[in-house]
Amino acid sequence: MKGAFLTKPYSIEIREIEKPEIKNSDDVLIRIKSVGVCGSDVHYYKEGRIGDFVVKEPLILGHESSGIIEKVGKNVKNLKEGDRVAIEPGIPCRKCDYCKEGRYNLCPDVVFFATPPVNGTFCEYIVHPSDFVYKIPENLSLDEATLIEPFSVGIHACNLINLKPGEKVIVSGLGPVGLLALLSAKIYGGIVYGIEKSEKRIEFAKNFGAEYVFDTKKTEIKEIKNLLPEKVDVVFECSGYSGLMEETINWVKRGGRIVFIGLGTDFVNLNISRVTNEEIKISGIFRYVNTYKRAIEMISKNKINLKELISKNFPLDRVKDALEYPGKNPDSIKVIVNP
Repeated sequence: MKGAFLTKPYSIEIREIEKPEIKNSDDVLIRIKSVGVCGSDVHYYKEGRIGDFVVKEPLILGHESSGIIEKVGKNVKNLKEGDRVAIEPGIPCRKCDYCKEGRYNLCPDVVFFATPPVNGTFCEYIVHPSDFVYKIPENLSLDEATLIEPFSVGIHACNLINLKPGEKVIVSGLGPVGLLALLSAKIYGGIVYGIEKSEKRIEFAKNFGAEYVFDTKKTEIKEIKNLLPEKVDVVFECSGYSGLMEETINWVKRGGRIVFIGLGTDFVNLNISRVTNEEIKISGIFRYVNTYKRAIEMISKNKINLKELISKNFPLDRVKDALEYPGKNPDSIKVIVNP
């Protein structure tokens, strides 16, 4: 089979490698059909690392994946050959305290696609544990199913802070994760506002039910606090931009919650006395936990059309072009590779 390997920054090689085989009776063999390009893939492509995770040897990128079951292990009961599936990309140890507490996203030994040295899914086939593979309904395409992964981030954020119907939410930064966090908050019953500079993404946010979106090309970031009708209950900061991260404290009400979702700046200036005096709760989130079934159900039952978020498709032999497309087309939302 073919796989697209990152060999060094800005260098992708298509290599012929051995097709994987089922060795564990609980595993399934999947023909990969669609893989979303994530910001982390682009970051690895450009930098060869994200924080402490360094690409030291050729690595297959890609983790937002869907495909078709080609073969199942003898103990697999929930899936069969020909099933169309979404693939949760992390495999936890299932034994540590975090896993046993149901917080397997924090498992220190999780094996996660496209996180060095674990290969990802810009390839034709993978073998994966069946309990992290989910059948998708007929009204969801394989391309759309790749968006279950970033959509899960938004659902996890809503779950983490126990978002209640009627609460007011600002989503700062409306890239793919931000738009899907906005959509998650809307489905959970939130009254949602957005902050973004891309006209196309602002339009998507409005289509997803945003009450209003502040355009930072027209409005100074520091002025947003004066333009809000009232301070909000929750802020989802998805941009990772320090200027927005530092302003979150000015948008949230006393006793409100701030969730930092976007990865960008490592250190920011934050008014800690405000955090203390106003009992503001600050959270980070790491990926997601127990969200895939819920995400599939929410998309299917609400008849959400995610196709509009897909900006461009590329075949496997053009992974390099796929990784470069978002940078050359900043209004794009989601790029898909179709092995």
